Amino acid sequence: MKPRYMILKGGSPAIHKLGDIGREQDDLIYVKSETPDHFIGNFVEGFGFTDVAFKKNDCRSLNPGEIEELNNSVIRLGGIRYRMRVDPEGYPIEEKSHE
Repeated sequence: MKPRYMILKGGSPAIHKLGDIGREQDDLIYVKSETPDHFIGNFVEGFGFTDVAFKKNDCRSLNPGEIEELNNSVIRLGGIRYRMRVDPEGYPIEEKSHE
């Protein structure tokens, strides 16, 4: 599976080895692998829990507004600015620029 960004629908379970860490509101997730019934990945923002299982039917693709918001986002790590860029299906497009 090619990694991509998706939305976990609010109120849906997000199963981690510590238990259900789902959120009440729709939230951005990054999925890296899958099983027949689940996507495996992590929330984009939060405490950094990895290998979280999200039921496939609780996830949806990004809508055009969410894609636009991501494509206008910038993350700064160690003096390097990373622009968040995704294609229309939520697959990351990597770009970085030095400041």
